[in-house]
Amino acid sequence: MSSQVSKYHLPLPAICHMTLDDSLIGDRAILVIGDVHGCKDELVELLKLAKEEERDRDILPIFVGDLLNKGPKSIETMELLRTMDHFAVRGNHEEAVLNQLQNAEEDENYELPAKYDWIKNLTEEDIEYHKNLPYTISIPSLNAIIVHAGLVPGIPIEQQNYTNMICMRNLVPREDGMGYIGREVRDKGEPWASLWPGPQHVYFGHDAVRQFQDYPYATGLDTGCLYGYSLTAIFLNGCKRKIEVRAKKVYRPP
Repeated sequence: MSSQVSKYHLPLPAICHMTLDDSLIGDRAILVIGDVHGCKDELVELLKLAKEEERDRDILPIFVGDLLNKGPKSIETMELLRTMDHFAVRGNHEEAVLNQLQNAEEDENYELPAKYDWIKNLTEEDIEYHKNLPYTISIPSLNAIIVHAGLVPGIPIEQQNYTNMICMRNLVPREDGMGYIGREVRDKGEPWASLWPGPQHVYFGHDAVRQFQDYPYATGLDTGCLYGYSLTAIFLNGCKRKIEVRAKKVYRPP
């Protein structure tokens, strides 16, 4: 277990790094879905499109985090997720929600910021769902890792910095020349995915500005549905087919 703490010093999930083996996957088609941000209507349309693509077998959705918050229908999206067999990793917005809940729990006079008012409608089951989201999901049979933001090359997954995994976008070289440092902002360094050497292929979100990212060993799936662009997903089985649906409107200016 890494000695790092979460961004908001939250309790860690029971399983920080989940592994899905064939007994959990079965013969289902794996569909990794980019940042939803409460865009429920587009998610419903995407899942329908995915089913049309895979008529002969069931689909197992895996989300790259940031399922809720900032968008139009966070609670409605959560209600949909309750009905679905799926997996997800935690993103920075899941941690932000947990941080707000923790603040309210520790201080009975704490007032939620207006943008988080919707979390008052989360059930206890929803809150536990958030608390138990892992930072990564590995699928050995598909040589795949799912994470919200990124991973730093050369560091075992169990020793990766938790904040990097939900916040980083770029890498800058360490001053001693021994590896890289993760950065959330893009003003220095290179996109981390462009420097990821494999051999596992990483699927991630978090970086809507760069839209769909396609590197030899990393694929970025945040295509800014929230900002009026699209919701993107990719099938991992077979030929790695990408599917997407256009956003119905600009829910928040880019």
